[in-house]
Amino acid sequence: MPLEKFMEQCARTKEIADAANRRFDREVYQFLRTWVQNHEDKTLLQFDQPLNEYLANDALRDFFLNTQHPIQQLLKNRFIACHLGRRARVVYFAPISGDPLLAPTEQRIYNLARRMDSERMDVPFRSVYPNKQTEAGDTAEISTYPIESEEIRYNSGNHFISRPANTNVFDENSKRCTAKSEGNLLVLFKRGFLEDRLHDVKMLTTQMHEAGETQPQFFVIYSRHSLVEGHFGTSLVIMDPANPDFPQRIMVCDTLLKELPQHPRWWNHFIAEYSNVFGDAIAEIVEDLSHPLQKVNIKGDAPYRHDWDCPYYATSMADALAGLVKNNPELLLNGTIDEIHDAMKAIMQDYYQPDHEIKTRSAIQQVNRLKRWKSGREVIKDLVVEVSRKSSYEL
Repeated sequence: MPLEKFMEQCARTKEIADAANRRFDREVYQFLRTWVQNHEDKTLLQFDQPLNEYLANDALRDFFLNTQHPIQQLLKNRFIACHLGRRARVVYFAPISGDPLLAPTEQRIYNLARRMDSERMDVPFRSVYPNKQTEAGDTAEISTYPIESEEIRYNSGNHFISRPANTNVFDENSKRCTAKSEGNLLVLFKRGFLEDRLHDVKMLTTQMHEAGETQPQFFVIYSRHSLVEGHFGTSLVIMDPANPDFPQRIMVCDTLLKELPQHPRWWNHFIAEYSNVFGDAIAEIVEDLSHPLQKVNIKGDAPYRHDWDCPYYATSMADALAGLVKNNPELLLNGTIDEIHDAMKAIMQDYYQPDHEIKTRSAIQQVNRLKRWKSGREVIKDLVVEVSRKSSYEL
């Protein structure tokens, strides 16, 4: 797309987003005005402010302080629910930082939810740490941070595209991946660490053997590596039920950029966790199936260039391995590591081009930005369903 046309499209998107945000602010102010009229005993922060100033400054914080499940109450308003749950295509993202253009009251809602409510109400990636918020719930300007607080000023929490994922994202990916388990495929996508899942593999294989199972069993594991190294990765463990104490084949997938065929920097953690469960001899059969997708974060780099998307990369690898178990198990049993690597690339179209080359860094950032926004939508959609269910029950 020519640069002029791209800039024109961005300007048009920003204009539409601005208009939607202004309307959203008006809708929230009206919602709060009604709440204030019905709950005058709970307007603790109003003091001597005129009503309009209170609505602009402190009413939303009072609403959160005095309401059980405040986001659910907001989502009962159809317009508010539609705006918070809107698709990425109607959101304007800043071309350099990748930050979405949010309405001021929308940003306050996300920030206050993170600060005052339960984890379930924390919409992924859309809020900042509580110590980076103003009292009202706005995102504080970096210039207001203490001068000596270099880490607070420049860490990854300042930007949408480089904020660490929360448990909502884990639950979303887990629900989708584990749904693929069937037959001799079992996707283990749980909290905890790799060693926990490997103990599960031994136990489940033993149970299968006792039940008379004879076919090879394929375990796709998505987990953090270890207590020492919390990075996310994926493993494929193939077990013969007749021998639950030692795998038939093991392939491990890390995500960090590296020069193939060098091992990823976490290799020793992979080996240690496998050795703890299957013995030191296991190191001889562990194969490296890593996909070097994740940019290594460099100290001093702009925070919006930091890459905290290993949950999405690892999920994509788990999806690809599950797909191969279903469609080409013979390849996983007997194929070379290069053949399996290429077969995964053909499935991982979010990150690989048709010629199996990794997409450009900007294209990968765009993919992950859309996934991040979608993760927030999933939380909003689930809450809307819960609100609807509760309302039906009350009726």
